[in-house]
Amino acid sequence: MNSLEQGYSLLELMIAISLSLFLSLGMINIFIHSKNINLLTLSLSTIPTKARMAFYLLSHDIRMAGFIGCIRLIDDLPLNSRLTGDTSLVVWHKGYTSANLSLPKIARYQKNSDAILIQFLEPYTFPIQEAKSSHILLAHKKLFRSRDILLISDCQHAELLHWNNIHLKHSYQTDSEIGFFNKIIYYIADTGRVTETGQRVYALYRRNLNQSFYKPTELVEGIKKMSIQLGMKNSNGTLYYKNANEVKHWSDVHSVEIRLLLTDTKQLQREWKQIIGLRERDP
Repeated sequence: MNSLEQGYSLLELMIAISLSLFLSLGMINIFIHSKNINLLTLSLSTIPTKARMAFYLLSHDIRMAGFIGCIRLIDDLPLNSRLTGDTSLVVWHKGYTSANLSLPKIARYQKNSDAILIQFLEPYTFPIQEAKSSHILLAHKKLFRSRDILLISDCQHAELLHWNNIHLKHSYQTDSEIGFFNKIIYYIADTGRVTETGQRVYALYRRNLNQSFYKPTELVEGIKKMSIQLGMKNSNGTLYYKNANEVKHWSDVHSVEIRLLLTDTKQLQREWKQIIGLRERDP
């Protein structure tokens, strides 16, 4: 062999290849770790967004509990046995409540979670020109469905009615209004979907029981559990909270504390809490 020719020995080549593999594996591990960090960051940012959306939707309806126009339901004005100050907002704690209402049948309901029912007049109402007995004349044309459940009110009276079965006890003039009466329930249920790892996906649902021809609406997925307590005031005005099965007088409820347990596709969990005041329960 020519003494001027130089090269690497087999040992040197093996060492070089080993070092290259080691460095490559290190770079791959760094890449995987960075990807996992990015996925974790994405999950952590997604969960708060879902929590804010859920609380926004819940707060809008809960604050309206018992609203029936310029007259107040809370002022000892039961419209019928199903709508009083004690039934305008009802919570079932793991299926149980002290209120005189049964939990509606709900498909795939998560039984270890709480459910909340809110009844109120839809704030977007329609003015009345005249109404009495079985006749209602609207100020502007509005076609209600025959099965719609409505509420008519002025600042002295309020009545529930079906559009195809009108029997008014009072007369109403031009300062009166009529609108859809909502009976909305929020609950957690199984979506029927699973994650990549085979875990069931749960979500927050909303259903208007007075419009049963509409299916429940899935609002926010990834909510595994909803826990609710009711806030009441003691003699010195301080709020304290109880579970739904411990409340004796539902008309005394002033606020609602909701805790949501959210999870992502990687089963990362975090609990969020918000307190919501009831606009119709304050003097």
